[in-house]
Amino acid sequence: MNKFQVVLGIAVVILATGFIDVVAAGGCQWQGYLLDRQCADSIREDSDPKTFILHHTKNCALMPNCRAKGYALFVDGKWYEFDKRGNELAVKLLKASKKERGFYVCVAGTAQGKVLKVQSMKEGVEPKSNETEREKDGNDRASH
Repeated sequence: MNKFQVVLGIAVVILATGFIDVVAAGGCQWQGYLLDRQCADSIREDSDPKTFILHHTKNCALMPNCRAKGYALFVDGKWYEFDKRGNELAVKLLKASKKERGFYVCVAGTAQGKVLKVQSMKEGVEPKSNETEREKDGNDRASH
């Protein structure tokens, strides 16, 4: 084997391993909470929007005025808006979900500034600390 073949072989293994990791993670580059932009805009500047987000309902997110404005993802204190495909996938996910509130999602795609160009979206596994916070709080405070 010449040097080129060895380097090429190593590169293939490295790339394949990275591809396997992405597939194993479900192609998930972004994990956070899905919210319609109508409501996201109303809490964007809040110091702790998570309580509202955890209790925000499917019914609200699917209201015509909320759907028309589009959707956003709340990730580690930052907001990202979805592109057209992301908005379409968000509606599909919300309609298909058995959950009624607090939609934690896994998104595959790329960021262009504060806009996510979404390739795929699925419900994710919510961090345990947030599930506990929701159970402890009890009532639906964002039930509009």
